[in-house]
Amino acid sequence: MNPFACTGGGALRLPEIDAEHHVVYRLAGEAWEALETGAPPPQVKQLFAELAEAGAAHFSHEERLMRKAGYPSLAWHKDAHDAVRARLAASLPKVEAGDLDAARRFLEYLHDWLDHHTALADRLMAAYLRNRARAA
Repeated sequence: MNPFACTGGGALRLPEIDAEHHVVYRLAGEAWEALETGAPPPQVKQLFAELAEAGAAHFSHEERLMRKAGYPSLAWHKDAHDAVRARLAASLPKVEAGDLDAARRFLEYLHDWLDHHTALADRLMAAYLRNRARAA
């Protein structure tokens, strides 16, 4: 079963961020399905490259929004993003070399991380950003 299929972090009521989350979950799900169905390593590598690109753009976007709004927990939130960046940086060369077990381990880690991160850190950030927008 695809662990990314029925999840998506829930709507934060920040349309751009919700859309980016949807893309990240979709790409992670596609990578998971590729592994489950025995897709050739080049296809898995391509999906990982797309996931890495979408994740990097998403994290940067969130961090820009938080910086612009003066979000007081920016450093804590960015540290969480940096943990995924580091894990991906360690996993990506292995995946590019054809290590599909490394791909699976990263996706398992990412699934757990996303569920926890979106449920707490992203909800706190979204509430702060929505309240700042209302106050403006």
